[in-house]
Amino acid sequence: MATRLERFLRTRGIKPAHLARESGYSRQHLLRIRMGRMDPTRKCIAAIAAACRKLSGENVRVTDLFDLGEEQ
Repeated sequence: MATRLERFLRTRGIKPAHLARESGYSRQHLLRIRMGRMDPTRKCIAAIAAACRKLSGENVRVTDLFDLGEEQ
């Protein structure tokens, strides 16, 4: 099952290389997060959200991209 971040990127046609460039994280690191194999740090979450706002032109919230659950 695709993560919220993966669904967001796919529905808007945002390429992983563009997200990597804008967020400052490698494509490999972001792939692990997109596939749900790794939990991002708060700093990484903020960088991804800012990159998605810039690339999509939308007012993206962190909860649009990540299921933060009860632990955060």
